[in-house]
Amino acid sequence: MKINPINRLDAAYQAYQKNNQPKKEEVTNKLQSDKVELSNEAKLQIQKEKDAKIEQLKSQIANGTYKVDSEKLADKLLSAWKTGAKVDE
Repeated sequence: MKINPINRLDAAYQAYQKNNQPKKEEVTNKLQSDKVELSNEAKLQIQKEKDAKIEQLKSQIANGTYKVDSEKLADKLLSAWKTGAKVDE
């Protein structure tokens, strides 16, 4: 019987494919995504920082020392306009 080299290559390729098929566990792991959870202490710290920033802004507004960054405001308005966001009239 004559052995055709192409058949050997085909059999080798099929064996390679069979061995390199991902296992069911690997497929399941790929479907999962990373998840980040903050501790209660971190959440509390973030809330404290937000509250401090809000109080700072309130006092600046009350004292008349708050300055509006007109360039930043214009950029935000232009961005909202380009995305089609509706602005209350």
